[in-house]
Amino acid sequence: MLAVFYRALDWNEPRLKGSDTLLKQNPGLAFRPIPDVDTTLIRFNKARPSTYTPYVDHIQAYLQYYENELQQTETGNIVDCQSYHEMRPKEKWDEACRFDITYELQGDCVKQQSFGFEDGQPCVLMKLNRIYDWIPEGFTNESRPGHIADQWSEYSVTVHCEGENPSDRDNMGQISYFPPNGFHFKYFPYRNQQGYRSPLVFVRFENP
Repeated sequence: MLAVFYRALDWNEPRLKGSDTLLKQNPGLAFRPIPDVDTTLIRFNKARPSTYTPYVDHIQAYLQYYENELQQTETGNIVDCQSYHEMRPKEKWDEACRFDITYELQGDCVKQQSFGFEDGQPCVLMKLNRIYDWIPEGFTNESRPGHIADQWSEYSVTVHCEGENPSDRDNMGQISYFPPNGFHFKYFPYRNQQGYRSPLVFVRFENP
């Protein structure tokens, strides 16, 4: 019976896809650093490096997974997709795009500044959870929400953060995003491509 079960599995493509999955084509938004299993509150004192060093180490360890020398496959480097400004043609979807953290995440969220923690302007790394064959659906000029007008790009999944309650909204301050338009469509869909890396966005809290 076990042998039959293994033969029925496809290790490269899930049996349930699209609306048949538990996620129903709604990818969750994950973040790093993860402060604790019991809370999502990132608490630190910029005058005490020991309070934020674990956060810095966590982000750096995650970003090492994206170093160029690690983004390789058995047949060579992952595809350079910098020339794509729209969705990639369908015949290219089975190739993984290289996510260049130096180019895509350029800004003030760098290890040399402890990802903003030493200045009291912490950076939080965001990523979309993977859903096999999920393709983002973009807004148009007519359908895009007004509150993302300054960030919106036709071929990107916009990231926009707001406080959960009035107290949060009053105290979270200005926020910057790197890249400013969010997750570009060219990195989708995920099809279990060899060497695939999820696109990332840094959210920087300028004056919390």
